[in-house]
Amino acid sequence: MNNMRAVLLDVLVALIILIAGGAIFARIAGVQEGEAAPTWVSIAPLVLAMIYLGWRTLRRGRQRREQEAQQAEGGETPRERDGWGDVQRADDPPMDDYQWRSRLESSIRNLGRDAFEQFTIRILAALAIADVKVVRIAFDGAVECTGVRDDAERASVYAICRRSFGSLGANQVRDLRALMEGHADEGLFISNGEFSSSAIDEADGGEQPIELVDGEDLLDLMHTNRLGLLFDEIGRVTAIDEAWFRSLDGDFLTREDD
Repeated sequence: MNNMRAVLLDVLVALIILIAGGAIFARIAGVQEGEAAPTWVSIAPLVLAMIYLGWRTLRRGRQRREQEAQQAEGGETPRERDGWGDVQRADDPPMDDYQWRSRLESSIRNLGRDAFEQFTIRILAALAIADVKVVRIAFDGAVECTGVRDDAERASVYAICRRSFGSLGANQVRDLRALMEGHADEGLFISNGEFSSSAIDEADGGEQPIELVDGEDLLDLMHTNRLGLLFDEIGRVTAIDEAWFRSLDGDFLTREDD
């Protein structure tokens, strides 16, 4: 609950930056009432808000890791587990659907840059994408990968995994289609956010198929594959698997240009 409040507070601050920043930059540019503002006056506050949200996400992740290290020094050890998504050892009560979904989403948002890269690779594996190579990480932390479908056809795939605080539009899907050209048979766009109706139309409208995996689909995928969650004996979620999320920081990453 504290993490959710922190995220909501950060979003509120980002909105204030957008509104106040727009007014400040308009004054700096000498824009008079009724005049059209230069493009940079609109873009600058958006960039500042994105930088703030990125910084806050990294800071929360660092604070969580420091807290876990302090608990370990104090003699508190993580729950034992044999593998991903194992049955919970402690007598925790089952979580309802809203609880585990909100906490799992918060854990995804709080991942650091490198951990989110490894998270992307594991999610692609759960989607039966093999031979994954990370092409690049965009300035906003989005991870771009190539791979192939792990089936008989072995279709090549260009995938983007991006964290979003809102809805993704047609432009983002159009950018993926441009990246696919000459490099992949199919596209895959994964986000913890939502896709607008225009984004869905764009994904369905091209000759090459693009699959969209939104936030609800992503959480369902993790639940089905028992990634980042702990369960009781009858399959109910009892806790977020913090050890699984910590392991993302230590895994070896392979980039296409290595």
